Amino acid sequence: MQAYEDPSRSYHNDPSGAAGHSLLENNQAYKWKQIVYENGPRPGPRSGAASVVYEDSLYIFGGYGGNGRLDDLWEYNFCEKNWHRLETHGTSPPGRENNGAVLYKGGMYIFGGYSGCFWLNDFHRLDLHSFAWTPVIAKEGNLPSTRFGYVSAAWKDTFLVFGGYDGSNWLNDMHEYNFLKMKWTKLDIKGVSPSVRSCPSWVSYGKSVYLFGGYDGVHRMNDFYEFDLEEKAWKPVQFTGPSPSPRYFHSSVVYGDCMYLFGGYNGIERLQDLYQFDFNKKRWSCLVVEDPPTGRSSLVIQVYSHSMFAFGGYNGNLVLNDFYEFQFEMVAIPPSSFFSDIKNMINHPCFSDVTFIVEDKEIKANRSLLAARSEHFNALFFGGMREQTDPLVHIDDVQYEVFEEILQYLHTDTIRPMSVDMCVSVMVAAERFMIDRLKALCQDNIRKNITIENVVPILRVAYYHRANSLKEICMDYICLNFKDVKQNTSFQELEAEPHLMMELLMRL
Repeated sequence: MQAYEDPSRSYHNDPSGAAGHSLLENNQAYKWKQIVYENGPRPGPRSGAASVVYEDSLYIFGGYGGNGRLDDLWEYNFCEKNWHRLETHGTSPPGRENNGAVLYKGGMYIFGGYSGCFWLNDFHRLDLHSFAWTPVIAKEGNLPSTRFGYVSAAWKDTFLVFGGYDGSNWLNDMHEYNFLKMKWTKLDIKGVSPSVRSCPSWVSYGKSVYLFGGYDGVHRMNDFYEFDLEEKAWKPVQFTGPSPSPRYFHSSVVYGDCMYLFGGYNGIERLQDLYQFDFNKKRWSCLVVEDPPTGRSSLVIQVYSHSMFAFGGYNGNLVLNDFYEFQFEMVAIPPSSFFSDIKNMINHPCFSDVTFIVEDKEIKANRSLLAARSEHFNALFFGGMREQTDPLVHIDDVQYEVFEEILQYLHTDTIRPMSVDMCVSVMVAAERFMIDRLKALCQDNIRKNITIENVVPILRVAYYHRANSLKEICMDYICLNFKDVKQNTSFQELEAEPHLMMELLMRL
């Protein structure tokens, strides 16, 4: 049995196979709405097309049209609400059905697929400004083997490919292409990988991708896995609630803090059910919605603004080109701008009523906001420390960049990524300005970046500034790595700290 979905083949009737925002949190009636066009062009019927959303448009490439594989490119502009067929330039990839595409720095990337005669492993980029195709050439490493029905994702500066079907074998290998190094690597994976399969779905959420279902040549599956992109590790997802039934050729998207899964093929029929997985609650739910599209597989599903859009697919008899919208929000509520609005009060000419002089530079802020966030500033502006009403306040012994981070935190309650040295300086300043949560956040950031080279200097700072949790972490780290730390030149700094040295020797 083949792993690609060709509607002309009779095996598809073979019965042998077996968010933050959650739609369940309100009582509104949700439904699909078909987008009907009386005039103007639109894509022809297709299944297995590749697609991405970029800026205000949906782009669809190729797919299976009922009589062959396609190589045309279409754009749906969400603002203008119309379709355009686009003329492309450069080396256009041959027609294929693919199911996979990723977006990276203004480009749509497609890998492999099935041409109707061959399983492919070519790699192409479409510039979504010039609409020029270019082959993606690797300087190092080997291309993944030919395959169709894989899943792919972009993570930082890499492109990931997992699984698929090569015409003979179902796969569960994972490969990574580094865009900066132009290098392919077959990854050594931690944990227990999902079994071999083609045509599952997966979505990116946070620093992980989540994979559901697929087909291994015998079984349709409904297992659910998480792949940690930083640790390069698989693990099964523990969840509650009724999970979707076994299927493949289905589609998944993310909106808010939820994953939504629609359609697919279970070996007997094409499905039209819609499931929601809440990442925070780790719970599956089957959603009851009105007027769903007919059951289908190999469709395009994408999210734009507050809606999910579904195009085409295969219903078991016909290849389709109908187009549907599912609104997540009954009323489109703009995202909150609270934090950015408050952050903009820093150095604002109208909202500021105090000016700090730090390293001979000025930085403006609002007294009331700082006083509400810090006992130090409350005492300075409105309490016993107040000695004058001069709007100029001189801050000594603090670097300008460090004081900027202090104000950034007080206005947003978050810290930005920073070096270990900067984090240490901000931690010291947080103690001075009596901002306990910021001090703790800095300690936690520093903890994650302790090394043989920096552990002793960090220990000394933690000791002198009463960062007790960080001090204990440094002590434990030195005890576990004592031989290597002792050989580092920084260890000599402990000779000037007899109390720390004595405590360390007692632990050892």
